Amino acid sequence: MSGGRIVVTRDGAIARVAIDRPDSGNAVAGQDLLALADALRALQGEAAVRVIVLTGTGPKFFCTGSDIAELAGGMDDIGRHLGKWHAVVDLLETSPKPVIAAINGAAVGGGLELALACHHRIAVEGARLGLPELKVGLFPAAGGVRRLTRLAGRARALDLVLGAGLLTAAEALAAGIVDRVVPEAALEFAVAEVAGRVARFEPNAVAATLACALAAERGHDTNEQEVELLRECYGNPRNREVLAAFLDRPRAPRAAP
Repeated sequence: MSGGRIVVTRDGAIARVAIDRPDSGNAVAGQDLLALADALRALQGEAAVRVIVLTGTGPKFFCTGSDIAELAGGMDDIGRHLGKWHAVVDLLETSPKPVIAAINGAAVGGGLELALACHHRIAVEGARLGLPELKVGLFPAAGGVRRLTRLAGRARALDLVLGAGLLTAAEALAAGIVDRVVPEAALEFAVAEVAGRVARFEPNAVAATLACALAAERGHDTNEQEVELLRECYGNPRNREVLAAFLDRPRAPRAAP
Protein backbone atom coordinates (compact mmCIF):
# COMPACT_ATOMS: atom_id res chain seq x y z
CA MET A 1 0.00 0.00 0.00
CA SER A 2 1.37 3.41 -0.89
CA GLY A 3 -0.02 6.90 -0.59
CA GLY A 4 2.57 8.42 -2.93
CA ARG A 5 5.39 9.31 -0.57
CA ILE A 6 3.94 7.35 2.35
CA VAL A 7 4.66 3.64 1.99
CA VAL A 8 2.98 0.93 4.07
CA THR A 9 4.23 -2.65 4.30
CA ARG A 10 3.16 -5.52 6.54
CA ASP A 11 4.95 -8.40 8.20
CA GLY A 12 2.36 -10.51 9.98
CA ALA A 13 0.82 -8.44 12.77
CA ILE A 14 3.33 -5.62 12.36
CA ALA A 15 2.75 -2.77 9.89
CA ARG A 16 5.53 -0.43 8.82
CA VAL A 17 4.78 3.12 7.69
CA ALA A 18 7.67 4.86 5.97
CA ILE A 19 8.02 8.48 4.88
CA ASP A 20 9.62 8.08 1.48
CA ARG A 21 11.30 11.37 0.52
CA PRO A 22 14.97 10.68 1.31
CA ASP A 23 16.22 13.25 -1.22
CA SER A 24 14.28 15.92 0.69
CA GLY A 25 15.23 14.80 4.19
CA ASN A 26 11.93 12.92 4.41
CA ALA A 27 10.23 16.29 4.87
CA VAL A 28 6.46 16.18 4.50
CA ALA A 29 4.17 18.43 2.48
CA GLY A 30 0.46 18.86 3.10
CA GLN A 31 -0.46 16.02 0.76
CA ASP A 32 1.94 13.71 2.62
CA LEU A 33 0.28 14.53 5.94
CA LEU A 34 -3.12 13.66 4.49
CA ALA A 35 -1.75 10.36 3.16
CA LEU A 36 -0.08 9.61 6.49
CA ALA A 37 -3.32 10.24 8.37
CA ASP A 38 -5.23 8.00 5.95
CA ALA A 39 -2.65 5.22 6.39
CA LEU A 40 -2.80 5.41 10.18
CA ARG A 41 -6.61 5.35 10.25
CA ALA A 42 -6.67 2.33 7.93
CA LEU A 43 -4.11 0.40 9.98
CA GLN A 44 -5.84 1.21 13.25
CA GLY A 45 -9.00 -0.32 11.77
CA GLU A 46 -7.33 -3.55 10.61
CA ALA A 47 -7.83 -6.37 13.09
CA ALA A 48 -4.79 -8.25 11.77
CA VAL A 49 -2.46 -5.35 12.61
CA ARG A 50 -1.33 -5.22 16.24
CA VAL A 51 1.70 -2.91 16.15
CA ILE A 52 2.60 0.01 13.88
CA VAL A 53 6.16 1.13 13.17
CA LEU A 54 6.78 4.67 11.90
CA THR A 55 10.10 5.37 10.19
CA GLY A 56 11.81 7.15 7.32
CA THR A 57 13.36 5.83 4.13
CA GLY A 58 17.14 5.77 3.85
CA PRO A 59 19.97 5.91 6.40
CA LYS A 60 20.07 9.66 7.09
CA PHE A 61 16.63 10.98 7.94
CA PHE A 62 13.64 9.92 10.02
CA CYS A 63 11.81 13.13 9.13
CA THR A 64 12.91 16.75 8.98
CA GLY A 65 9.43 18.19 9.42
CA SER A 66 7.44 20.37 7.07
CA ASP A 67 8.53 20.95 3.50
CA ILE A 68 10.12 24.38 3.90
CA ALA A 69 9.73 25.17 0.19
CA GLU A 70 5.98 24.67 0.53
CA LEU A 71 5.84 26.94 3.57
CA ALA A 72 8.04 29.61 2.00
CA GLY A 73 5.88 29.60 -1.13
CA GLY A 74 3.04 31.11 0.87
CA MET A 75 -0.14 29.58 2.26
CA ASP A 76 -3.58 31.10 2.37
CA ASP A 77 -4.13 29.74 5.88
CA ILE A 78 -1.25 28.27 7.86
CA GLY A 79 -3.81 27.11 10.42
CA ARG A 80 -5.31 24.66 7.92
CA HIS A 81 -1.86 23.22 7.27
CA LEU A 82 -1.22 22.92 11.01
CA GLY A 83 -4.56 21.14 11.33
CA LYS A 84 -3.14 18.38 9.11
CA TRP A 85 -0.19 18.02 11.47
CA HIS A 86 -2.49 17.91 14.49
CA ALA A 87 -4.59 15.20 12.87
CA VAL A 88 -1.50 13.00 12.41
CA VAL A 89 0.06 13.48 15.83
CA ASP A 90 -3.30 12.97 17.53
CA LEU A 91 -3.79 9.73 15.58
CA LEU A 92 -0.38 8.57 16.78
CA GLU A 93 -0.90 9.57 20.41
CA THR A 94 -4.41 8.13 20.72
CA SER A 95 -3.79 5.00 18.66
CA PRO A 96 -5.29 1.86 20.26
CA LYS A 97 -2.34 0.00 18.73
CA PRO A 98 1.20 0.72 19.91
CA VAL A 99 3.21 2.91 17.56
CA ILE A 100 6.99 2.56 17.62
CA ALA A 101 9.11 5.35 16.15
CA ALA A 102 12.11 3.74 14.47
CA ILE A 103 14.31 6.82 14.34
CA ASN A 104 16.71 5.86 11.58
CA GLY A 105 18.28 9.31 11.26
CA ALA A 106 17.64 12.98 11.91
CA ALA A 107 14.32 13.72 13.63
CA VAL A 108 14.05 17.48 13.38
CA GLY A 109 11.18 19.91 13.82
CA GLY A 110 7.94 18.24 12.85
CA GLY A 111 9.87 14.99 12.51
CA LEU A 112 10.61 14.99 16.22
CA GLU A 113 7.03 16.02 16.90
CA LEU A 114 5.89 12.88 15.07
CA ALA A 115 8.24 10.74 17.15
CA LEU A 116 7.17 12.37 20.42
CA ALA A 117 3.56 11.39 19.70
CA CYS A 118 4.51 7.70 19.36
CA HIS A 119 4.39 5.26 22.27
CA HIS A 120 7.99 4.07 22.03
CA ARG A 121 11.08 5.58 20.43
CA ILE A 122 14.17 3.67 19.33
CA ALA A 123 16.95 5.74 17.74
CA VAL A 124 20.15 4.89 15.94
CA GLU A 125 23.39 6.14 17.48
CA GLY A 126 24.00 8.69 14.73
CA ALA A 127 20.58 10.33 14.93
CA ARG A 128 20.20 13.99 15.81
CA LEU A 129 17.01 15.29 17.38
CA GLY A 130 15.66 18.76 17.99
CA LEU A 131 13.03 21.44 17.51
CA PRO A 132 14.86 24.30 15.76
CA GLU A 133 11.77 26.03 14.31
CA LEU A 134 12.76 29.37 15.85
CA LYS A 135 15.54 29.55 13.26
CA VAL A 136 12.94 29.95 10.51
CA GLY A 137 10.69 32.35 12.39
CA LEU A 138 8.21 29.72 13.57
CA PHE A 139 7.80 27.50 16.63
CA PRO A 140 7.00 23.81 17.27
CA ALA A 141 3.22 24.03 16.93
CA ALA A 142 2.34 20.36 16.33
CA GLY A 143 2.37 19.51 20.03
CA GLY A 144 6.15 19.40 20.25
CA VAL A 145 6.57 21.81 23.17
CA ARG A 146 3.78 20.13 25.12
CA ARG A 147 4.94 16.57 24.57
CA LEU A 148 8.61 17.38 25.08
CA THR A 149 7.74 19.12 28.36
CA ARG A 150 5.91 16.00 29.55
CA LEU A 151 8.89 13.81 28.78
CA ALA A 152 11.84 15.97 29.77
CA GLY A 153 10.40 18.67 32.03
CA ARG A 154 9.76 22.33 31.27
CA ALA A 155 13.30 23.57 31.85
CA ARG A 156 14.89 20.97 29.55
CA ALA A 157 12.20 21.43 26.90
CA LEU A 158 12.59 25.21 26.84
CA ASP A 159 16.37 24.91 26.79
CA LEU A 160 16.16 22.71 23.70
CA VAL A 161 13.55 24.81 21.87
CA LEU A 162 14.98 28.23 22.73
CA GLY A 163 18.50 27.02 22.01
CA ALA A 164 17.32 25.76 18.60
CA GLY A 165 20.06 23.13 18.68
CA LEU A 166 20.12 19.39 18.12
CA LEU A 167 20.76 16.61 20.61
CA THR A 168 22.73 13.48 19.93
CA ALA A 169 20.86 10.21 20.38
CA ALA A 170 22.76 9.61 23.63
CA GLU A 171 21.75 13.04 24.95
CA ALA A 172 18.13 12.41 23.95
CA LEU A 173 18.24 9.09 25.82
CA ALA A 174 19.63 10.75 28.94
CA ALA A 175 16.86 13.38 28.75
CA GLY A 176 14.15 10.73 28.45
CA ILE A 177 13.21 11.77 24.93
CA VAL A 178 13.99 8.38 23.40
CA ASP A 179 13.69 4.99 25.07
CA ARG A 180 16.61 3.17 23.50
CA VAL A 181 19.65 3.86 21.32
CA VAL A 182 21.17 1.17 19.11
CA PRO A 183 23.79 0.92 16.36
CA GLU A 184 22.41 1.55 12.88
CA ALA A 185 22.80 -2.12 11.93
CA ALA A 186 20.75 -3.19 14.96
CA LEU A 187 17.74 -0.89 14.45
CA GLU A 188 15.54 -3.33 12.54
CA PHE A 189 16.25 -6.14 15.01
CA ALA A 190 15.58 -3.91 18.04
CA VAL A 191 12.29 -2.66 16.58
CA ALA A 192 11.21 -6.18 15.58
CA GLU A 193 12.03 -7.44 19.07
CA VAL A 194 9.84 -4.85 20.79
CA ALA A 195 7.05 -5.02 18.21
CA GLY A 196 7.01 -8.83 18.20
CA ARG A 197 6.79 -9.02 21.98
CA VAL A 198 3.88 -6.59 22.18
CA ALA A 199 2.09 -8.19 19.22
CA ARG A 200 1.82 -11.46 21.16
CA PHE A 201 -0.41 -9.90 23.82
CA GLU A 202 -4.18 -9.68 23.46
CA PRO A 203 -4.90 -6.44 21.54
CA ASN A 204 -7.79 -5.30 23.73
CA ALA A 205 -5.59 -5.53 26.84
CA VAL A 206 -2.84 -3.58 25.08
CA ALA A 207 -5.34 -0.95 23.92
CA ALA A 208 -6.65 -0.64 27.49
CA THR A 209 -3.12 -0.08 28.77
CA LEU A 210 -2.50 2.67 26.20
CA ALA A 211 -5.83 4.33 27.00
CA CYS A 212 -5.11 4.42 30.74
CA ALA A 213 -1.59 5.74 30.21
CA LEU A 214 -2.89 8.55 27.99
CA ALA A 215 -5.62 9.46 30.45
CA ALA A 216 -3.12 9.56 33.32
CA GLU A 217 -0.72 11.66 31.26
CA ARG A 218 -3.52 14.16 30.71
CA GLY A 219 -4.18 14.32 34.43
CA HIS A 220 -7.35 12.21 34.58
CA ASP A 221 -8.13 9.69 37.30
CA THR A 222 -8.36 6.29 35.61
CA ASN A 223 -10.19 4.21 38.24
CA GLU A 224 -13.57 4.11 36.50
CA GLN A 225 -11.92 3.70 33.11
CA GLU A 226 -9.91 0.74 34.44
CA VAL A 227 -13.06 -0.93 35.75
CA GLU A 228 -14.84 -0.70 32.40
CA LEU A 229 -11.83 -1.76 30.36
CA LEU A 230 -11.07 -4.70 32.62
CA ARG A 231 -14.70 -5.82 32.36
CA GLU A 232 -14.35 -5.80 28.58
CA CYS A 233 -11.14 -7.82 28.69
CA TYR A 234 -12.43 -10.31 31.26
CA GLY A 235 -15.66 -10.76 29.33
CA ASN A 236 -13.85 -11.59 26.10
CA PRO A 237 -13.63 -15.37 25.48
CA ARG A 238 -10.17 -15.06 23.94
CA ASN A 239 -8.80 -13.28 27.01
CA ARG A 240 -10.28 -15.97 29.24
CA GLU A 241 -8.60 -18.63 27.11
CA VAL A 242 -5.25 -16.92 27.60
CA LEU A 243 -5.89 -16.75 31.34
CA ALA A 244 -6.76 -20.45 31.49
CA ALA A 245 -3.73 -21.39 29.40
CA PHE A 246 -1.47 -19.50 31.78
CA LEU A 247 -2.92 -21.44 34.71
CA ASP A 248 -2.39 -24.76 32.90
CA ARG A 249 1.14 -24.01 31.71
CA PRO A 250 3.82 -26.62 32.48
CA ARG A 251 5.71 -25.80 35.64
CA ALA A 252 9.31 -26.61 36.39
CA PRO A 253 9.65 -28.97 39.37
CA ARG A 254 10.60 -27.28 42.59
CA ALA A 255 14.02 -27.99 43.98
CA ALA A 256 14.14 -30.07 47.15
CA PRO A 257 14.68 -28.00 50.28
